[in-house]
Amino acid sequence: MDTHTVVSIDRKSTEADRQAALYQIYQQVLERQPYEFERKAIAKLEKDFLKGKLGVRHFIGELVVSSVYLNSFYLGCSNLKFVEWNFKHLLGRAIRGNEEIAKYMDLLMMKGVAAFFQEILGSEEYRKAFGCFTVPHTRDVKFYESPRNYLQTNILQHEHVGQRGKVIPTIYWQQLGLDCELGSCVLPEEALNIPEAVNHSVHSVVERQNALVQIYTQVLERQPYEFERKEIIHLEQDFLCGKLDVRHFLGSLVTSNLYLDSFYHDCSNLKFIELSFKHLLGRNIHDKEEVVVYTDVLTKHGTHAFFHRIFDSEEYRKAFGCHTIPYNRDVKFHDSPRNYLQSDLIQHEMIGQHGKVVPTLYWQELGMNCETGTCVMPDNETHNPQNTEMAKAKEPDSRSLNEEIEELLQMLQNSDARQVLQSMNENQRSLIRNLAK
Repeated sequence: MDTHTVVSIDRKSTEADRQAALYQIYQQVLERQPYEFERKAIAKLEKDFLKGKLGVRHFIGELVVSSVYLNSFYLGCSNLKFVEWNFKHLLGRAIRGNEEIAKYMDLLMMKGVAAFFQEILGSEEYRKAFGCFTVPHTRDVKFYESPRNYLQTNILQHEHVGQRGKVIPTIYWQQLGLDCELGSCVLPEEALNIPEAVNHSVHSVVERQNALVQIYTQVLERQPYEFERKEIIHLEQDFLCGKLDVRHFLGSLVTSNLYLDSFYHDCSNLKFIELSFKHLLGRNIHDKEEVVVYTDVLTKHGTHAFFHRIFDSEEYRKAFGCHTIPYNRDVKFHDSPRNYLQSDLIQHEMIGQHGKVVPTLYWQELGMNCETGTCVMPDNETHNPQNTEMAKAKEPDSRSLNEEIEELLQMLQNSDARQVLQSMNENQRSLIRNLAK
């Protein structure tokens, strides 16, 4: 049986009929059969349903407010996507329009999930379509009032949990300029056939193992050690089986101790921000305004809010979306040669290579020399053997300069200043100007 099959039971139905109905309910509402550990949470519900104490509508009403359903479709999911999935599961169609979204979003946020489900299961539409004894199913094309509504429902019926993420409902694909026909939402910048984006996109289960290696290379700058994998083993499993898309996997990875121990603890906030931009946006910090904004978020609200700010940004959405691994972006992205130079420098910087303190944005302003692999402050340069040799090489010039200054001072002491100035050549006049500054 598929989700288009009409399955009904009544008070006279046998236990075998109810078993078949129970299987179909799970296929329609959960999009799968419950796991063994999940059945413990709904064991009493199943028992009451199989004994005939609960009808289909009442059983579904209890199922959708259970942890089994909410963990799959509500927690860690956008409200808009949650509303869309509930229309798919309980009404057999996609959302019709913005008015329907506004109504149910308001109900969900103001009164919670219980009131939200009561509104759907108690609606006139549900009563006429399924009543108390028919399992919800994908309804016929004749039901839809426009080709667009039919198309949205048809696409939605073939979507599985995590296949296109938990963010964008089909009603917004066209408005956002998304191409989601192939099983993953491709954002405008990804659709430009940029080689880097194509190589880093994840569209099938086969590519996920290779994608995982690429994610670690981009974000951790290495592969995790064996003892570190124990902390993120559940994340890896969810990603490899398709429960998490790239964006959600990254969101959990960067807030883990594995990432924070490498780039946050024992690291200055400025350097942490710079490295996070490198890993998640594929570029360096633009300017001081960007530093101020993200430093303020980090210091006042913590790392979780900081990463939310990056992942929810318009830049990240357009550049990578939900399914593309961040990568070092092309020079066309940079709005100035300096931004390009700074991004190029940081892309070749490894952990600890230039320390964990000073971002490239401040190298030039502080007069630091970081090209050799470690940042050297101006005062420390004199202790460098190479600098000592350079200083010795410049000693003759310094001596001749001092002799020239002494000569000028003597001229000024023994003669009228105006006459002395008239007799000076251009180099001597330039020297006097520099001394006066």
